[in-house]
Amino acid sequence: MSEKGERRRWDRVPAEHLVSYTHFDEEGELDDMGMARTLDLSEGGILLDMARPMGEGSWLEIKMVSGEHIVKARGRVAYSQNLAPDRWRIGLRFTEITEGDAVTIAREVAGSQDIGG
Repeated sequence: MSEKGERRRWDRVPAEHLVSYTHFDEEGELDDMGMARTLDLSEGGILLDMARPMGEGSWLEIKMVSGEHIVKARGRVAYSQNLAPDRWRIGLRFTEITEGDAVTIAREVAGSQDIGG
């Protein structure tokens, strides 16, 4: 249905990166730290494959290598979908990212679109 596509502001591209994360609950209290894997990437956020659920509205701080850069960002969990007992798909919407890190992501997205067609 096109309604879902119309809500998206950013083009998404497949991307696989290891991500370290720090999770904070809805009240901002430190809840967990660990590793995840990206499934896709956009200038507005990322889709993560994780081993545990994250509550919608909670906060994640992430660090991810993109090319020669370490991207750091903070965002809110937009959704959390259970795929299997230890597999969760987590949508993260960026709320805090430096201009330089945003440019790094934009370059990766643009480069992936050029390669992918």
